[in-house]
Amino acid sequence: MHDNPKYKPYRDGSIRELPEGVVARGSLALNPPAPVIQKGQAPATAASPAPAAADAGAAATAASAPIPAGEDGFPFKITKEIVERGQNRYNITCLPCHGQLGDGNGMIVMRGFRKASSYHQDRLVKAPTSYYYDVITNGFGAMSNYADQLSPEDRWKVIAYIRVLQTSQRANATDLTEEDRKKLEEAEQKEKTKEGSHSSGGHSN
Repeated sequence: MHDNPKYKPYRDGSIRELPEGVVARGSLALNPPAPVIQKGQAPATAASPAPAAADAGAAATAASAPIPAGEDGFPFKITKEIVERGQNRYNITCLPCHGQLGDGNGMIVMRGFRKASSYHQDRLVKAPTSYYYDVITNGFGAMSNYADQLSPEDRWKVIAYIRVLQTSQRANATDLTEEDRKKLEEAEQKEKTKEGSHSSGGHSN
């Protein structure tokens, strides 16, 4: 019955007559998806949307000369603005699975789905930046590719933020500047004071 010969209305065309000079109906992709490449090939270098900020233009140009597969590094100098942009994109596309700390305990995982990889395992800490770029572009395992959601430039910025997350969990206090160490000590002292006030709370008889 499902495959029996039958007449289907409008099978031979659309109900709407197309007037002369008509243009195609539908949506126009102002930001076409980045091309997807096969594993082992050089990372995609399609032009990404022009950034609004003038100083980001240099980063976009540098991103067109990506790091070769198997090598570590970035195609542009890492700045505070680069990391902040990477954090913004990470929070949108990566955080649901990989979590705020990059430990693989995002909300999707907490809902019972497959646990995402932790960026803090030795294998991924030692992995070159080109590996992350390839996985974002082509996907890996249960992770689909994000080539249509992250421009080539933004992929590098997300990777820069991932490196920040990794450093945050492995950094040594001796590696910090004197100013940062002072801030850390002040934060620890405030935390101890806060814990002390909580433990001494209660009513006396």
